[in-house]
Amino acid sequence: MNELEPWKNEAQRAFPDEVKAAVSQSQELDLERSLPHVLDQLPKQPTVQGMDSPHQMGDHVCYDMLTRGPHYIMTAHFTTVAPNAPIRGMHRHIPAPNLFCMGGRGWEWNDGTTYDVDTYDLMIVPPYTMHQHGGDKVVGCEIYVPETGRIDHVLSLIGREQHKFSEKPTFPEGTEPLHDDEGKLKGYRIKKGVLGIEEDIDVILGPEPHKDATFQARRLGGNWTAPVENTYDRYVKLMHDEVDYCREVDHVAHEAQQPWEMTRQGKLKWMLHPNTKSAAKRLWMYFSEIEPGSRSGKHRHMAEEQVLVLEGSGYDVHDGERWDWQQGQMIVIPGMTTHQHFNTGNSRALLLHSVPSIYVHHDLGGFEQFEDAPEYEG
Repeated sequence: MNELEPWKNEAQRAFPDEVKAAVSQSQELDLERSLPHVLDQLPKQPTVQGMDSPHQMGDHVCYDMLTRGPHYIMTAHFTTVAPNAPIRGMHRHIPAPNLFCMGGRGWEWNDGTTYDVDTYDLMIVPPYTMHQHGGDKVVGCEIYVPETGRIDHVLSLIGREQHKFSEKPTFPEGTEPLHDDEGKLKGYRIKKGVLGIEEDIDVILGPEPHKDATFQARRLGGNWTAPVENTYDRYVKLMHDEVDYCREVDHVAHEAQQPWEMTRQGKLKWMLHPNTKSAAKRLWMYFSEIEPGSRSGKHRHMAEEQVLVLEGSGYDVHDGERWDWQQGQMIVIPGMTTHQHFNTGNSRALLLHSVPSIYVHHDLGGFEQFEDAPEYEG
């Protein structure tokens, strides 16, 4: 828990909602304004999956927001798969993740099918899909995963099932491996006292029965063939349509196959957007390329935005405040912030932008343009 956990006892919870709202809003706004807009990556560490970083701006749970950067929805993590590294673990969760190959080459395994990826390709995993990824044995693979998990927490969809550990799992302090009667590793135990728990918690490999039954039933539903006679039928049909759609969509967006566009915001290449046929509906993702000494357009949108600096160095201006950045850092833009990117290096700046799509579903999408990029000829 962090300082955003305001209601600790019955006496505090008894105050009127208007008072609690005013206090929490004031605390959150003060905290948001105190946080930096450019962050270094947190270092990776061995886990039961492999080499992974902690979540860069707090875990997926709602009480862990506003920890390092001024974001309520977004966070991210990074993964290293070294050459000849042990095979990583396998897991499944309901939200559909996007895994971006920052460098090297790799593969993504989804429910029995393997997809190859190269540098700057995007792996797209449909909801509740068993997945595992690895790197080329010679060059390895670096992976960046932008995430909007706090939305899933609010929707009670945040749980994860661990189905297989890495070949050489590391159990952090406060946990210990669990074995069955034959000595086979079957899970791990979180010990009393970790994160304040009062009893040990056993985490066993395999599916969560309730979720597994629900999704198996969805997948076995088959194509919808009956007539749609009323509004309720539309929603019964929707479940079938969603399952059919996820069976057909692409699991990889190849960077080399996407076109560059010259726009008012500058030179952009979209990997995911509302018309992309993919299971990744949580994010819009695109590259922007800025020439040496040049700048992007200036715009504003309701959604918060997370930007990974893939190449180059420069600075941003957010509501008049300058933030310097360089390769490998993350630019964290709060919602409703006027912002612009500047390249101060001697080579191109290449940025990867991620924007949560949920704002569009609340009629809060779209961009407001204040200034065009110099290269744009409208």
